[in-house]
Amino acid sequence: MDTVTVLSAAATVWVESNDLNPRGAVFYPDLAKAIIARYNFQKYPEKFEDFDETKGVSFASGKLGETVIERLAIYTYGISLETRVSTEESKRLLEEGLRWASKELGLVYKSEMTRRWQYLSQITFCSKVQLMSTHSAFKRLAEKVTKGVTEIAGESVKYELTTFVLNYDQLTRKHPLGGFSVQRRENTPFSENKYFSDAPLPTDLHIQLLEQFESDLSAK
Repeated sequence: MDTVTVLSAAATVWVESNDLNPRGAVFYPDLAKAIIARYNFQKYPEKFEDFDETKGVSFASGKLGETVIERLAIYTYGISLETRVSTEESKRLLEEGLRWASKELGLVYKSEMTRRWQYLSQITFCSKVQLMSTHSAFKRLAEKVTKGVTEIAGESVKYELTTFVLNYDQLTRKHPLGGFSVQRRENTPFSENKYFSDAPLPTDLHIQLLEQFESDLSAK
């Protein structure tokens, strides 16, 4: 894998917002002002309806230290923080932020409250391996589609597999997790062998699995 670019690295912790403010002592607008000041968010809730946790109380384009925070969202049952560094960094900032809010703003936070985590990793990368090479049945199908479309269009148009997705039965759990996908990068010629991949995994593991996938294909 070459030129790996992180497009999104989000960490979400499952914790009920009411548990962080069990007596309702922390005034939400005051909490929002403190968050905006600390992280220098450029987009933040301003109207009463912006504080709807069912839709997510959202802050965007902030920074702490050397890390740019793309988005922070507070939901009824969870908090999500997104950077373009890694899911590990997003998780670190989220945990650090909870400790800060507990110490400085009066929220109630203990590490054992944040045992359940969820991740989203989106990256682009280039590969010298033909990642879309697969079973001969797909190749034969692509050849027949190419032949049929070429005859209809009156010009040669080559079709091939461009996307694959690994997923689970989305009806088996209340809160769905994402699928694992690899596809050709949009608006990029196939000849550049550039891909987009999406995974519900930590960034490092996401990249590790793609590297292993490359290696397995090369060993065919």
